[in-house]
Amino acid sequence: MRNFKGSLITVFAFTIAQFCVRHSHAQNVAASVRQHLYNYNSKAIQEKIYLHTDKNFYQTGEIIWFKAYSVDASFHKPLDLSKVVYVELLDKGNRPVLQAKIKMDSAEGNGSLYVPVNLNSGNYQLRAYTNWMKNFDEAFFFRKTITVINGQKLSDVVKKGIDSSYDVQFFPEGGNLVNGLQSKVAFKISDKYGKGVDCSGSIVNENGESIAAFQSLKFGMGNFVFKPETGHSYKAVIRFKSGLNSSKQLPAAFDKGTVMTLKENAANIDVVINGNNDDRTVYLVAQTRGVLRKTLSAAMQNGVANFRISKTDLPEGITQLTVFNESNQPVCERLYFSFPSGNDTLQIQPDKEIYGNRSRVNLDVHSQNIAGRASASIAVYRIDSLQQLDDMKLGDYLALGSDLKGSIESPSYYFSKDKDAAAAIDNLMLTQGWRRFDWKNILQDKSSSLIYEPEIKGHIVNAKVIDVRNGLSTEGIECYLSVPGTRAIFLSNVSDDSGHVKFEMRNMYGAAEVIAQTNSIRDSVYRIDVQNPFSEKYTRDSLPHFYLPVNNPATLTEQSVATQVQNIYTGNKQRQFTEAGFDTSLFYSKPDLSYLLDNYVRFTTMEEVLREYVQLVNVRRRGGKYHFDIYDNNSQRMLWTDPLVLLDGVPVFDMDKMIAYDPLKVRQLDVLTRRFYFSHSVYDGVLNFVTYKGDLPGYELDSKATVFDYESLQSQREFYSPKYETDVDAASHLPDFRNVLYWSPNVKLINATTSKIEFYTSDKKGKFVAVLQGIDANGKCISGIHYFEVN
Repeated sequence: MRNFKGSLITVFAFTIAQFCVRHSHAQNVAASVRQHLYNYNSKAIQEKIYLHTDKNFYQTGEIIWFKAYSVDASFHKPLDLSKVVYVELLDKGNRPVLQAKIKMDSAEGNGSLYVPVNLNSGNYQLRAYTNWMKNFDEAFFFRKTITVINGQKLSDVVKKGIDSSYDVQFFPEGGNLVNGLQSKVAFKISDKYGKGVDCSGSIVNENGESIAAFQSLKFGMGNFVFKPETGHSYKAVIRFKSGLNSSKQLPAAFDKGTVMTLKENAANIDVVINGNNDDRTVYLVAQTRGVLRKTLSAAMQNGVANFRISKTDLPEGITQLTVFNESNQPVCERLYFSFPSGNDTLQIQPDKEIYGNRSRVNLDVHSQNIAGRASASIAVYRIDSLQQLDDMKLGDYLALGSDLKGSIESPSYYFSKDKDAAAAIDNLMLTQGWRRFDWKNILQDKSSSLIYEPEIKGHIVNAKVIDVRNGLSTEGIECYLSVPGTRAIFLSNVSDDSGHVKFEMRNMYGAAEVIAQTNSIRDSVYRIDVQNPFSEKYTRDSLPHFYLPVNNPATLTEQSVATQVQNIYTGNKQRQFTEAGFDTSLFYSKPDLSYLLDNYVRFTTMEEVLREYVQLVNVRRRGGKYHFDIYDNNSQRMLWTDPLVLLDGVPVFDMDKMIAYDPLKVRQLDVLTRRFYFSHSVYDGVLNFVTYKGDLPGYELDSKATVFDYESLQSQREFYSPKYETDVDAASHLPDFRNVLYWSPNVKLINATTSKIEFYTSDKKGKFVAVLQGIDANGKCISGIHYFEVN
């Protein structure tokens, strides 16, 4: 009996020890994963950008209006990090046809793109991103399909035909097939433009024996259950509705491995792990957008381990469920989607349901349960056979599309009340793999190569300093960037160890001529190559194929004529821009001395001007060259090196050229009579010569200077919406063919308070829709839709 007790105690102690070891190891795995995630996120905070456009179908000659929202990628709260968003319209070859830089303030900004009248009809990709986002996968830039119709070039449009080329892909749940283990296998079958294709088929072995059957559900996706066996190979025989057949080999099965199966009920999700290898314990890690939500461990018993996670433990959106083995290696993974429940539906209440032409419309917008204030944007446009409701929503995009690579066909369907929507979204999750957060990089503490910095103060012009003798980039070279003008912009910086140099253009708007150069006297063998600020990386996803609309061709003609008439009669009003309110003070703020030369005797040489009435500046000749010496009143000493000399903001390095310049072209001279520290440079005073127009008249730039036209931040275009406040206004013979009645990117909502929006209908009759989207400070997305008629 004593021996039995001793043996029992020994077994019990051993069991407890084993439990403690496993528990300790599980804790170590959890701690390790948590630490790696923390390290990764602390180095690589990520942004998401969303654009709310006024609609998604445009005639050439129309304007694309949009509002940009910025949130952090993990918690979806407004993130005021980047001050610039880059917006592009790309054609099917990923060639940019339109580009703009949009100023962001408090995590929002707005802009517009004029669709050129010569643009070809077709589908285009509207994409948006920040400079910081260029460090990460371009698949996570905001992307949206925009359709453009050119009514003058309809003959160039390809008519709809039969496409017999299909892309067939299979995705075992968890990642791999393992011989002898049953798995769910998802499939996705699409045409060459990414549109899902309905099909059915069967899985057959090498002998032609049918093993399983399958049928697509939505968008060419579906799944089937299948157990591969050692010594056999399998393929899918696919039958399309067109009558065509195709076949595709299934992924090869491994002899040893692990598979996972997810089962869902009302309250929980159960994850079953099957394996035929030597793993004794497996670990399940659930993380949502880089935030660790759950870490569980389970012993493998007869090759099976079970996990249960309460749905209340997982936030809305996409959660990655990853299985790790005892070596801390990920062996299986799949995605799970939790439907959003916290988005707030706005109440949009018009004062009428039916309006006449040129009538006032009053909308009351009311929202409950927002955190203090919310920022929103609203578009009101006509619905017809060409323009349908653009149902892309901020909340839906953040929860689903923003964390998946590739385009999603009809994303709004997954948030509908259709009975098959839940099954369809599970198929979507099954056909996606390792996404924004890649465990391989995370566990090795390898964040993406952070080449591009966040533009936290404003737009940054990036460039490389190149030695023209060998073509190599060079460090330690002082560089200058100038935007000539009467209120010129002047910047300087020194190239880093990779030859990179940056210039912060904080508040420059519109297009201007920019000059970049090095000191032509001291650094004459270098040139500055300015880099393209827009991303040159593109996804391989194809745009949906464009077909000429065949229903109601009269609508197409009507819309084209209406747009042309609008541009003829109101084109000037559509080209009005709001003056940007920014600091126009010069980089040296206030000069010590300033001379308006017209107030003095106008001498014919610059040397006479400087000698006769410019105080504290001495003109000397040393070594056969002119030099300017400035006397510093503060230190009571002469500054013996040449000051920084500027002509309309452009540095002049050869004082002989300044002496030779015609003084009658100069309106003003500012002088700093002290040592001046600017960026990485120190100057013994400043002389800034300003001409009458700020355009360097008669001055020849150094041949090595880089001169280029540069489009900086976009000035804000004013949305044109006429007012018919009186009968006289309404009786105007000026045609009003607007199909976008109203656009505002600056709707401010306050909790439980009604906001009032007013605009006027046009001469267009038909069905109109008001679409409002926004987000509050806590990241709650809000939206509202309301239809009304104009008769």
